[in-house]
Amino acid sequence: MAWVFLFISVGAVGFLVLLLLEFLKNSATMRPRAEMARKEIKEYEARIAGEQTGAASAQGSTEELQGEIKTLEKDLKELEKKGEEFKDRERRRKPTKFKLEE
Repeated sequence: MAWVFLFISVGAVGFLVLLLLEFLKNSATMRPRAEMARKEIKEYEARIAGEQTGAASAQGSTEELQGEIKTLEKDLKELEKKGEEFKDRERRRKPTKFKLEE
């Protein structure tokens, strides 16, 4: 009866050794893949960081341009007012010319 238990234990140990060897073989083949994946992840993170800085600078430049647009629109309104004032003064000076043209 002791032989049966001995064979069962030797079989279980053999099975565990095979599992351990299979695990070591798979982990050895997966390490280079994992390292390659880590390198790719780092490269993509660097690309993402570069794109984010580019997007931030583009956003900053668009905000600057929007500010310039607002000032230019204000200047345009002032110039339109001055143009209207000039036309009004000219109409007062030469009323017959405008009556003929209109």
